[in-house]
Amino acid sequence: MSDQLPLVGRERELRTALRALAVDGAVLLSGPPGVGKTRLAAEALLAVPHPVVRCYATVATSRIPLGAFASLVPSDLPASRGLLPSSSVRTAAEHLSRGGQRVLSIDDAHLLDDASLSVLRHLVRHRLMRVMCTAQPCWGIEGLTVVAVKALDRERADALLAAALGGPADASTRHLVWANSQGNPLYLKELVAAGRHTGAVTETGGGWSWNGPLELSGRLAELVDLTLGRLAEPQRRALELLAYGEPLEPSLMPVPRDLVEMGFVRVGDDGRTRVAHPLYSARLRATCPTLRARAHRRALADRLEAAGAERPGDAVRLATWRLDSGTADSPDVLARAAEHALSAQDWELAERLSRAAVAREMTPRVGLVLGLVLMYQRQCDEAESVFASAMASCGDIATLIQVGCARAFNLFFGVGDDAAAVAVLDHVTERELPAELEHAVLFFSLMVALEAAPVRIARLGGDLLVAEGGWAETAGRQVLAIADQFAGRYPEAVAQVEENAPAVLAAAGRFPTLVAAARGVRNESMLRGGDLVEAEKRAARALAEAVEESRWSVAQVPPRVLLSQSARVRGKAAAAVRITAEGVTEPGTVPMMWDVLLLAEFAAGAALHGQSDRAFRALARAEAGVRPPWRIAQFAVGTARSWVLAGAGRVNEAMQAALDNAALAGEHGAHADEIVSLHDAARFGADTSPRLLELAKTRRDALTTAYASHAQARALRDPAGLEEVAAAFLACGVTLYAAEALAEASRLSRLHDRPRDADRLEKKASALMESFDGASTPGLVVTSTLVALTPRQLEIARLAVAGLTNVEIAARLAIAKRTVDNHLHTTYATVGVTGRGGLRALFGLGT
Repeated sequence: MSDQLPLVGRERELRTALRALAVDGAVLLSGPPGVGKTRLAAEALLAVPHPVVRCYATVATSRIPLGAFASLVPSDLPASRGLLPSSSVRTAAEHLSRGGQRVLSIDDAHLLDDASLSVLRHLVRHRLMRVMCTAQPCWGIEGLTVVAVKALDRERADALLAAALGGPADASTRHLVWANSQGNPLYLKELVAAGRHTGAVTETGGGWSWNGPLELSGRLAELVDLTLGRLAEPQRRALELLAYGEPLEPSLMPVPRDLVEMGFVRVGDDGRTRVAHPLYSARLRATCPTLRARAHRRALADRLEAAGAERPGDAVRLATWRLDSGTADSPDVLARAAEHALSAQDWELAERLSRAAVAREMTPRVGLVLGLVLMYQRQCDEAESVFASAMASCGDIATLIQVGCARAFNLFFGVGDDAAAVAVLDHVTERELPAELEHAVLFFSLMVALEAAPVRIARLGGDLLVAEGGWAETAGRQVLAIADQFAGRYPEAVAQVEENAPAVLAAAGRFPTLVAAARGVRNESMLRGGDLVEAEKRAARALAEAVEESRWSVAQVPPRVLLSQSARVRGKAAAAVRITAEGVTEPGTVPMMWDVLLLAEFAAGAALHGQSDRAFRALARAEAGVRPPWRIAQFAVGTARSWVLAGAGRVNEAMQAALDNAALAGEHGAHADEIVSLHDAARFGADTSPRLLELAKTRRDALTTAYASHAQARALRDPAGLEEVAAAFLACGVTLYAAEALAEASRLSRLHDRPRDADRLEKKASALMESFDGASTPGLVVTSTLVALTPRQLEIARLAVAGLTNVEIAARLAIAKRTVDNHLHTTYATVGVTGRGGLRALFGLGT
């Protein structure tokens, strides 16, 4: 990483400063430390066509008369007690301004001594020379045009982070750096330097990633310590107290006005105080002696108890402060706080509090919290043990239902044991249940059934719930929406979600997962139905929320999968890989169902990007991780398998894999997956148009119609039909398939001896491919040489450049080796190369 970062996101400030310097003659770049005032001034001065006189005000020079200008003015100017008479001020100013038009640059002008300040005022008042100053806020003199330099906003900070790293960072890293730098360029730069020094920042397939704790050390710690060094001891202790308890309301800590004025404390709109910068808080906690830290927390807990501890979140604060100060005795207080921490999705704190509560007394409620936290951290086997213990001690039926449903969820979606999950659900329904609890268990059972059983079974259950009315109807409509999505009835799914939205929001307090599930149905249905733009917007927003709010990591999977799928069909292969790679778990991690979905999508993206080995490794992990009851996940893995095989040049195998997957999905009623796999099989050479046309007749979305038309045009070998299909795909934003259709139309036109049409279609396909990001599929061979190959020649050529020998190709395709020899000989002559090296170069794989 270079010591000098590029100037990012300061175009407006730079233009304003240059204009003010040219017109007004004197500019002050004002802002807090680290925001890049000096860097901005240097960039502005580079654009000034005049000599620059530079001086630097420091703490040391502030104690010396004319200290900042010492090397620039005569040393024998008369002064009295640091004050210059008017004649000396004029002399110094004239000395500085002599020699024609020059620009005076003063860094940290707020540290100027009084004599230097008098000279500066004289220069500005009489416009003797142009002046460019930098200073902290609340400093200035008359005549200086102030240009405020603030911290970067999130978008510009992300851009600076990418520049500092030399490449993009993943979403979690961007959030971590933003949360701790708050857009301060100097802090951002030093955060990256510290992360690299400790090895926390590493480059992965998904870009740069931060793994491990953020440690304030080296230059970053020195910078923060330098700022905190302005504090007197009582002020530092007050700021420490705030660092351990922020945000604090006035009843717990009166607003420290002196610290507010010094810029160390900010008061929010809610009246509560916070440390002005997160790095200040982190450094104060890191350097606070242990006994004093405990005393701070104990004092906070005492104050909160005295105030009544009635605000939302007070239970968590009180329990945490008691636990950290060594004064936590009540298991009930810890258990209640653990529940609140779980609701706030603070997994680490929830685990600490629940384990501390269990150590004092195991109760079903705290067992439920600990089990959920363990499940959220993918420790599903340990979670099952905790849930089992909690169920064994359950007394009231409501708690039994909660623990039982959580245990069944963990068994099914985590462990993959559907028999055990069903047994747990049977156990909790053995006794007579109130209607609402019975409906809740039925709804949960149907969510399991949607994954494991044929879609029609879940649909029947959804109809039963709808018939019950009330909350049951809301849950039932949610089930029907998911069933419609799985069945490929996307407009119906979206309509169900929209009609059910008010009821879902009304029930969000008791059943918050309904909201996320409804959004997921809407987003995926929009994508698969052809509304890519809106689906991408919603998915990007959902992913940002999941990352920034530190939600359960699997909550990131649906938006990541959706964004990657959209990137793939737009030809953005590198983007698809980056999106999924950020969320893929480390090898050796026992995957939950969602992890399998992400691995499958990652494999498909890597295959599209030409990373065949990487794609096969990811596919192997997905296939090893998928469990028999995860039927919908199996179809996702099956879809990925065909893409991976195709990416390796094994097109016939890819076609058969897609056909097999379509057949299984169709039997299950998951026609959404059936439609996608049938279209993939058509792209790889099969005639699936009869079944796709049949499905399209009962669906009302643009993309399914385009899939069916694409398959039909390919089967009919109809260039005009393929060109029309390309237009339909483009209307949906599905650029990859549009380019494939045009490439195929070009090849067919050439075979039909219509070279002008072939050239025109080839140019259209090539124009679309210019926007692609490393995408490569069997249908995207559109150069004037390769489009002349027959499908069999193209298939053999792809296997040859993949590294297979002629004997291996013959065995793979069940043809004679002599036939392979002849095809390759004809291919070399057709495309004008002398061997496999030239063929590899034509495929963009090097020689």
